[in-house]
Amino acid sequence: MNKYTLFCLLLTIKTLSCFSQTAVDFTANDCAGNPHHLFAELDAGKVIVVSFVMPCGSCIAPSLSAQSMVQEYAVTNPGTVLFYISDDAANTPCATLSSWATTNGMGSAPDFSDLTFRESDYGVIAMPKIVVLGGANHHVFFNHNGGSLDTTLLKNAINSALATTAVPQINNAGFNLSLFPNPAKDQISLSYSLPQSLDVSIDIYNIIGSRIVSVFNEKQSSGKHELLINFTNKISNGIYYLKIKAGESTESFKFVVDK
Repeated sequence: MNKYTLFCLLLTIKTLSCFSQTAVDFTANDCAGNPHHLFAELDAGKVIVVSFVMPCGSCIAPSLSAQSMVQEYAVTNPGTVLFYISDDAANTPCATLSSWATTNGMGSAPDFSDLTFRESDYGVIAMPKIVVLGGANHHVFFNHNGGSLDTTLLKNAINSALATTAVPQINNAGFNLSLFPNPAKDQISLSYSLPQSLDVSIDIYNIIGSRIVSVFNEKQSSGKHELLINFTNKISNGIYYLKIKAGESTESFKFVVDK
């Protein structure tokens, strides 16, 4: 018996939750006939929250809680965090699964009954099993096995998954963008150049891609520009992205706040 097998055996005995830390790819149609390729969706920056169900009565409340949590991200991260329902063993007809989902307020979620989308790939069978998948490395950020759902842990997992696909640092727009100091305490000095007169917007985003401060939105002339941004009491310690959009071009710069 190798070390990994022994580890899984001990962990399963203790928590009944040994599972792969990497998602298992699938290509399948949902019950509405729409095609899905899991790794392509994750590579595109999507975060997938899946509820594996029998379906059963005990599956309803946790699945509804998971769907509700996902819906909270519709404003801050539109189209990014998705909720799926999958039959645990792919032996429930799609008509039955879809009817169960609709009856219990989850009719808008894509549902699957396909052997390539297996609950067993994520450890022990549980009703329901809820997993969070995301990131370019296709990581499993959360694995819930039956019973009531801790929505705080679910939210933390979704945020962690989003952090792996946050606003990228782009340095090819030609703005000669620079920030000082970095790390910053209460303010930063921003310097950039414009090739011509353009409409300019400057915003600050947090690590999960939500805009938290709108700094500037005006038309500016060509040439070099400098701006002092004071964010006392607006931003806590952490990693942020300053994003400048001028015309059709966008550039972002990562900075750290350490007060």
